[in-house]
Amino acid sequence: MRRRRAPFGALVACAAAGLALAACGIPTQPTASPISPNQLPAHLPPARPTVTPCTKSGCISVDVYFVTPSAHLAPFARVVPRDAKLATVVRSLLAGPTAAEQADGITTALGSDIHLLSTDVTAGNKIATLDFSAGFGTLSGIREVLGVAQVVYTVTAIMPGAGVIFEIDGAPIEVPVETGAQATSPVHESQYASLRTPSPSSTTTPSSTTTPSSTTTPSSTTTPSSATTPSSTTTPSSTTTSPAGP
Repeated sequence: MRRRRAPFGALVACAAAGLALAACGIPTQPTASPISPNQLPAHLPPARPTVTPCTKSGCISVDVYFVTPSAHLAPFARVVPRDAKLATVVRSLLAGPTAAEQADGITTALGSDIHLLSTDVTAGNKIATLDFSAGFGTLSGIREVLGVAQVVYTVTAIMPGAGVIFEIDGAPIEVPVETGAQATSPVHESQYASLRTPSPSSTTTPSSTTTPSSTTTPSSTTTPSSATTPSSTTTPSSTTTSPAGP
């Protein structure tokens, strides 16, 4: 019986495939083997840069302010480099609440279309000028009040007592205070005091407001023994014997 030979075309295709695999650096041996770095194609993209982890000495915690379910502002910690500028802190605010914070009902009035263009700190860290993109101008109503207050409280968390000037594309703007009235910059945190979440110590201190023991002390106000002592007020023997002295 005559053995059939494999078609010539099939043999050529197999040989070509083997050459292609070898040219790509893929080993043809049964087991895998590492490829030397100098054998990698030059057009491959470089490796992603390694991110240096934040160390305790190299970073600090700062507060940024978000909106609670009760429509008040509360501080939330963010970690930034120790030498971070004001812009870094404000951009941490604009990044919004984390997924875990959002799950707890924490929101922000500052949308993703709002970007910080520049910052300027003058007058001995007492005035901070923040220039925002046009998205800031789309805020209105209570959302605008809360958004402005978020920025003011975040700035004053690292610059206590500072005033904040708001700009859009380099032009100063008026912003609302807690009452909704428009105010000329700079604005201060005291103009948004009612929007901040009250601390528990200032809201629930019944011991300092209702102290019955200090307000109702019958023993000190109604002491019959000291107020009505007939023996000391009606003593005829001591009042009618004085003329006999001389």
